[in-house]
Amino acid sequence: MARIRWVAVLAAVLVLTFAAVGSAQLDVKTQLGYGGTNYGKILDAQNAKTTEWSAVLLGTYTHEDLLFNASFTSSSRLNMSVTAAGEEEPAEDGQPGSHRRSNLQFGGNYLFLQDTGLKLYGGLGYSLTWLSLKDENIRGGDLLSLDGQGFVGQAIAQFDLGEKFTADAYLSAAPWYNWEYTQGKHSTKSIPGSHYYYQLGFEYLFAEEYSIRLGVQGGSYSIDKFRYSSSEPDETIELDKTSAGYSGVTVGVTWHF
Repeated sequence: MARIRWVAVLAAVLVLTFAAVGSAQLDVKTQLGYGGTNYGKILDAQNAKTTEWSAVLLGTYTHEDLLFNASFTSSSRLNMSVTAAGEEEPAEDGQPGSHRRSNLQFGGNYLFLQDTGLKLYGGLGYSLTWLSLKDENIRGGDLLSLDGQGFVGQAIAQFDLGEKFTADAYLSAAPWYNWEYTQGKHSTKSIPGSHYYYQLGFEYLFAEEYSIRLGVQGGSYSIDKFRYSSSEPDETIELDKTSAGYSGVTVGVTWHF
C-alpha cells in the first residue's frame, strides 16, 4: 500500500506541474530489460546471483533551464542461485527462490552547461527502493524485505548526435541511504547503506513523435551490518553487510509530447 500511495502522489504532482506550464517538452520512455544481480554478500548467505527481466518507465519534463525527472523500475527474477554460508558452490535441487526489486525516483535539475550538441543538468531527487526475497538458504527460507529511501544527487547529460540520433545518460548517487529489514512481523529500522543507479540510452527518431530506444541500466546498493531481534525476546543476532550490483540491456520506445 505504501508503494501505491507514493506512485499516486508522484503522478498527481506531475499532472499538476504539466498542466501549469504549457510551453515545455515532455518525453516518456517505456522499456523492457534483461540482466542480472550479483550479491557479493547477502545477510547470512555467502553470495547469490539472479537473472531477471525488468520494466522501466522514465519521464522527463523540460521547461527553459529546468528539467524534472521521474522513473520507476521493477525487476523480477527468472533464475536464482544462492551459496549458503560455509559452502563453495550454490545449492542444487532446492526449492525455487523469489527475488523482486522496485525503485521509484523523482527530482528536479538545473541546466549547468550547454554546448554544441550537449546539455548537462545537475540536481537533487528522492529515491525509494523495495526488495523482497525468499530462498531456503537465506534466513531459514522466510520471506524477507529490505526497503530503502533517501535523497540522491543527480546528473543528466543529453547529446544531439545528428538530425535523428540522440543519446542520454542518467546518473544518481545516494551514499547515505536509510534501510529497513523485515522478517515476519519483526523489523530493524534506520540501517545505514547506499544506493547508486545509472541509465544510458541511444535513440533514433523514426517519426515526429516517436523514437526507438536502446540502452543499458544498472546500479548497486549496500546495507551495513546490523543487529536483528526475532520473536524470542532474548534472541538478537548480527547480520553481515549486504552488497549487490546489477546491470542489464533495455529496448523500448520514447514518446515526445
